[in-house]
Amino acid sequence: MAVSLIRTWVASAQGEPDRPAVLEVEENRWFTRGEILDAAMRAAQWLDRSVPEEATVLLHGPGGAGYWAGLVAVLGSGRRLLPVGMDATEADRHSLVESHGVAAILETDSKARWCSPPADVPVSSIDFETVVGDGASDPLDRGARGSLLLRSSGTTGRPGVVLREGEAIDRVSKTLVEVLGLVEADRVLATIPMQHAYGIEHGVFAPMLAGASVAFKAGFDLMSGAQALTDGATVFPAVPVTLEAAARVGRKGTALRLAYTAGTRLPRAVREAFEAAWDVRVGDLYGMTEIGTISWGVDEDGTPVPGVSVGVIDPEDTSSSPVIRRQGVGEIVVRSDAMFKGYLDVGDAEPDPGRRVEGHLRTGDLGEIDSSGRVRITGRAKLQFDVGGLKVNPEDVEKAILNTVGVREVAVVPVDLTETVTRVLAVVVADDDIDESDLESALRAEAKRLLPAHQRPRVVRFVTELPRSATGKLLRGRLVDLVELNEAVERSR
Repeated sequence: MAVSLIRTWVASAQGEPDRPAVLEVEENRWFTRGEILDAAMRAAQWLDRSVPEEATVLLHGPGGAGYWAGLVAVLGSGRRLLPVGMDATEADRHSLVESHGVAAILETDSKARWCSPPADVPVSSIDFETVVGDGASDPLDRGARGSLLLRSSGTTGRPGVVLREGEAIDRVSKTLVEVLGLVEADRVLATIPMQHAYGIEHGVFAPMLAGASVAFKAGFDLMSGAQALTDGATVFPAVPVTLEAAARVGRKGTALRLAYTAGTRLPRAVREAFEAAWDVRVGDLYGMTEIGTISWGVDEDGTPVPGVSVGVIDPEDTSSSPVIRRQGVGEIVVRSDAMFKGYLDVGDAEPDPGRRVEGHLRTGDLGEIDSSGRVRITGRAKLQFDVGGLKVNPEDVEKAILNTVGVREVAVVPVDLTETVTRVLAVVVADDDIDESDLESALRAEAKRLLPAHQRPRVVRFVTELPRSATGKLLRGRLVDLVELNEAVERSR
């Protein structure tokens, strides 16, 4: 039940309506709890007039105050929330509407509306101009039935849409408040998209439950991002590339008390540079869309958070009852009080619980658990990798590129531009007599049409054939070396 989170925040907004809640950094505008609550009430009343209580509502647009209001409206009125960000493609949005039976679309910002939503789905925008009077009925008292759909990257081997019910939402939020020590006086600088699990948990759920405020900025840059860190932010959830940028403009003596990273392992040099520049220790968080936070620590390797137990199994064991060890090396498996209900895909009548063994979820991550319970992630059992804190499934990118006429074969791997900046490398075998320059332009256009920005190839290289084993298996590990060898040969001519 999403009761404690929504009801706690609504009660705080009613008790202190003039207390600042969300600062939109680019606009330099604060929204109070009362303003957000009024906007949420108005949106929930529109939902009550437009769709049934059990409906799925797509929340579309950028993060910030409008996103907070939309989330409170949908979950508080007992409906199912499907958040979709500005990075989603047109085809992707329409597919989500159709496959999940979306009954209404709620825009977080009228200036960033979806230009061509389905004609048969009602659309409204969050309204901060109209105040709901005291006599309005309360449409936010049905949070016990609210639930959340989050898009999963597929790190567990099963990309899809994850269903979290209210009890799991509450558990995730409570755990974060506890381990981060969030209090009402905190201000969280939220630069991660609020439509992703990391963004919604750390930029909405946990601050709401703690009564903390949020400074929202879409992405981090050296000028306004650093200024936002300096101007009162106390907590900074980040990814490695963000901390690397912030380390260049560090300022000691600010209110910042905690910074932490998730997604990929933080290089030691970046950690040391940030800590020296800002005089703040950096924490490490390991989590999943399916579960929320798994482990937390302030010195690289964390221990399981309350309500979570971890183990390792043989990654090659595909049986339903593998031996789970509480220390050692293997594939990480997790059991949590905040476990998701399951995956919901096209045509699913009931959620698919995913790859669970003995009540644990197989994460697809390889790691080590030491005798003190500390968890160290060493790699992935699957193919996914991170770009700017967001997951990329190579097979999804390859499928999109193969739509391009003239592409015979393609393989996608990560390429490290720096210690913290990873981008997508597409290695392409073209059909005979195809102009590679024209093909690259067509390929990039197709990727832009079908893929979100972080999944699009930053680097495209052409080869005559892909490296394969004697049995025909693609040797992904050799792709970067092959590209570098080909470029060295070209330079020597």
